Amino acid sequence: MLSINTIARVVINAVRTAANPATFDTGLLLVKDANYAASRRLQIYDTAEAAVAGLIALGFSATSEPYKSAVKYFAASPSPSRLLVSCYPSSETLSQAVDAVLDITADFYGVMPTDTVTAADWLTFAQHIEALSTPAVAFVPITGTASSAVAENGIADRLHEAQCKRTVPFFCASISDCAALMGTAMGLELSHKASAFALCYKTLYGVQPSDLTQTQVNSLKALAVNVYVSRGAYTLLENGTVSSGQRYDEVLYVDKIAAELQSAAVSLLVDNPDKLPQTDSTTDQFINRFTTVMLNYLNRGVIASGRWHGAATGPIGTGDLLENGYAFWADSYDTQSDLDRDAHKAMPISAAMILAGSVESVLITVNVQI
Repeated sequence: MLSINTIARVVINAVRTAANPATFDTGLLLVKDANYAASRRLQIYDTAEAAVAGLIALGFSATSEPYKSAVKYFAASPSPSRLLVSCYPSSETLSQAVDAVLDITADFYGVMPTDTVTAADWLTFAQHIEALSTPAVAFVPITGTASSAVAENGIADRLHEAQCKRTVPFFCASISDCAALMGTAMGLELSHKASAFALCYKTLYGVQPSDLTQTQVNSLKALAVNVYVSRGAYTLLENGTVSSGQRYDEVLYVDKIAAELQSAAVSLLVDNPDKLPQTDSTTDQFINRFTTVMLNYLNRGVIASGRWHGAATGPIGTGDLLENGYAFWADSYDTQSDLDRDAHKAMPISAAMILAGSVESVLITVNVQI
C-alpha cells in the first residue's frame, strides 16, 4: 500500500511532534529469534490465549520474555484488542527489524524489543523511530538498581540527553513489566474514542510497584524515567512521560491530529466530484474540513482555548488568544508562484494549536476559624 504523503503532507512544527499510521492502539513486540524463518516475521494475536498458544507453537517457553510480555500486555485494563509479534534474525539490528515490519504493515504504534538492549543501541533505535515517516513510540524497560538506572551514559541518560520524543523509559523489575505499560497505553487509546486520557497515575496490572525512596524517584524523574510506586493506599504510574519530559498523551494526540488532518485533505481531493480550482475558495474548503477535525479534539479535551505563548507565527502574535485552541491561515493564491501553479499545488495551510494539558497535582488550602 502506497503512502498518501505524496498527496497531502502534514508538517508539525512549533512545540511538538509528527505524523500518520493506520492505528494508534496496537503494540509490536520485536523478538530476536535463533530459529528465524520468513514465516515467523509477523504474527497477529487478538487475545492473550491466542498469543500464548502462538508463542508456544513458535518454540518460546512460558518463562521466556516474549511469552511473559504478551501475557502482561493483554492483562492491561482496559485491555488492548491486538498484539503484533515480529521475530527477527540476530543478524538484523532493531532498526532493520522494525523496517521489515513496516514493509508489511503500519498498523501499530507502540514498539518494544523483548531482549536486553545496550544504551548505545537504544539511542540508535530511538533516533530511527523518530525518523520514521509512520510515527511510533518505543517502550524502554530500564532494569537494575535505581542508581544504575540513572548512571551517566546509561540508557535513560542518553535518551534524555538526546531529548528523544518517541521513547517511554520505564524503571521496572523485568522487560515484560514494560510490556504491561505498553498494553496499558494501547488499551487506554482503544477505549477513549470520544474522550482523552493521560498515562499518568494509571494502574499496571501484573506489575509490582518499585520499592523506592522519594530521593530515588526524583533522580529517575529528572531523566524523565517513569516509575510505578505505592503512595498511601494507591499504586500508580508516574508521570507518563517520554524521554524528553513531554507527556506521552501529548505525543499521541499530536500524531492523531496530524493523521486526521492528512486524511481530511486527501478525502476532499478524492471525494469531490468537481475539480478544486486554485483559488482562495478552495483554501476555505480545506480549512472547513480541518476545522471539523479540531473541533472534535476540542470536545474531547485534547486542545483548549488559551494564550499563544510561542513565537509569533503567521497572523498569530505572542500572547494572542486562540479561541477554541486553534487557528488556521494561508496566503492568497494571488501570491502563488508560477512554478507552484503549474505543478497544481494548493497554497500551504498553517495552524497554531494549544494543547489542553492535564492536571496532575492539586493544592488545597483550608482556612479554619478558631
